[in-house]
Amino acid sequence: MRIEKKDHTTVFSWEKGDPRGIDFKNLIKGHYKYVLSQNIIVDLSLRYPLYANQLLEFSELSSYHKSEANKSFVLVTGNLSIDDLPDEISVTPTLDEALDLVEMEEFERDLGYE
Repeated sequence: MRIEKKDHTTVFSWEKGDPRGIDFKNLIKGHYKYVLSQNIIVDLSLRYPLYANQLLEFSELSSYHKSEANKSFVLVTGNLSIDDLPDEISVTPTLDEALDLVEMEEFERDLGYE
């Protein structure tokens, strides 16, 4: 796993050879106390195959981070169709779009919309 900090956002990137599914989520949870004041992006775009049900494993952590830390939590999925995911999980196809979404959500929070 590669961890990169960009301003007020931490990006966790899945790399070939990293654990899959719940084990990868638990790896992120192990680093959570160090990034809880940051926006979080989990880049799974290199993970193939990737299925919608695997993204649901992040729903609890996503909900917690959004409600308790009042920060963004975004999954990057590459070309995966996201039609079956609940609206509570923020998903983008690329890292650039995830960074844009985080910036937009930060702006909304600054204006008091969230």
